[in-house]
Amino acid sequence: MDNQMIFVRIATTADFKYADEIVKETATSAISRGSGIAKRTVESLRLRMEEGKAVIAVTGAGNWVGFSYFEVWENGTFVSNSGLIVAPQFRNAGVAKAIKERIFKMSRRMYPEAKIFSITSGSTIMKMNSRLGFEPVSFAEVTQDEYFWEGCKSCVNYNILESKRRCNCLCTAMLFDPQLKNIQMQTVKTEEEKQVMVLDCVAYPRASLVPFAEGTNAICAALMDIKWFTDFVFPIEGQLPNPVEMKVTGVNTNVQQLNSASQFNFTVEIVYDHNYTVKEILNVIKNHTWCKFKVRDEGLKFIVVDDVPYDRSVVSNNY
Repeated sequence: MDNQMIFVRIATTADFKYADEIVKETATSAISRGSGIAKRTVESLRLRMEEGKAVIAVTGAGNWVGFSYFEVWENGTFVSNSGLIVAPQFRNAGVAKAIKERIFKMSRRMYPEAKIFSITSGSTIMKMNSRLGFEPVSFAEVTQDEYFWEGCKSCVNYNILESKRRCNCLCTAMLFDPQLKNIQMQTVKTEEEKQVMVLDCVAYPRASLVPFAEGTNAICAALMDIKWFTDFVFPIEGQLPNPVEMKVTGVNTNVQQLNSASQFNFTVEIVYDHNYTVKEILNVIKNHTWCKFKVRDEGLKFIVVDDVPYDRSVVSNNY
């Protein structure tokens, strides 16, 4: 994987090109595990993408990493989280967990009163479901929509499901019930969903790569980074609003320190939505700037949930 930057985001029509690969890997993975699975078609995955009901993970180079989607049943009474798959070379790196959390949060935000369910034979997905508040239930407690169960006909274990009159099978049904959990989540406007963090940045002089040539002082180094923070646009699909907005809110005004130019301090405020995680944003900054920075504790207004705890000490760039 070579420390590639991975973006977990809402899938769009621009991701249609990955659908065939996702379908093939889903089928191959089921065979290698020796488990049954409802077959997905390229058309069905593209429909989920078009409806904004899918999450995809891709590398900065545009390689497919992982995928999942949700569907709505019985007029919003139930929402199913399905089709979680990660490309083999990216497994055991926390990608599945990130996708699972994102698709669950989308389901909760868009259908806050719905019961969310997942039917799986995978122990890893069961553990992730449990951490999110899902509990094992009988098949009678999830949707009885015939169209949902039609999808099971392509599974190799469908005869078992039928012989047991759809009461149970080799898969386990797990349900998240917002009423039982006493969790009330109101649909909010996009502006209210945005989070804010503040970076304290320090620019230092840079030596020249040319022998005997003069390098760049701290002020010039800072100006280059400030221009980047001002001009850079985070990638986003279609006509969606800018997912990350960065602006420089403060610069060093200490004249004595400016004269010495040993370092230059400035502050950046970042407003962002669910399309990018904190780690993804900081990795982009880290790979495009020369300054060192740290996240101001009071400027990070939510709990960071990640596979690896983020170190809030100074972060250096990769150059």
